[in-house]
Amino acid sequence: MSVQEVEGLQAALRAEHGAIWGYGVVGAAVSPEARQFVRDLDAAHRAGRDELADLIRLRGADPEPAEASYELPFPVADAGGGLRLAAHLEAGVAQGYAYAISQADTQRAKAFSLTALIDAALRQTSWRQQSGSTPISPEFPGL
Repeated sequence: MSVQEVEGLQAALRAEHGAIWGYGVVGAAVSPEARQFVRDLDAAHRAGRDELADLIRLRGADPEPAEASYELPFPVADAGGGLRLAAHLEAGVAQGYAYAISQADTQRAKAFSLTALIDAALRQTSWRQQSGSTPISPEFPGL
């Protein structure tokens, strides 16, 4: 394990913190029927955050705390904006995990980050499809 691996995990943790905050905005914007799905994804991001914090602590470092608030990349005034924000959040999470993979020395950090990158790419694709965005799937998730 190295300083670079810890920094990669911290980058993924920062992305998870942002996604957790952002899903609060998404939940307020989407239809009532979609809110349970949003809650489920929020729980998945919280689990990812907790696993990352554990991996960072196991490497002798302190996990970076979440910010008090985050800046939205664009205004979210309706369900369509919420769907686009969710896709944007997942793209950011994929980028965080792609960076973590590039910095990882250990198999555990690589495997965890790769699985999380795939999950984020699949969620991003789902949100893009629901919002009518094209292309539906990113060509190189996380890059």
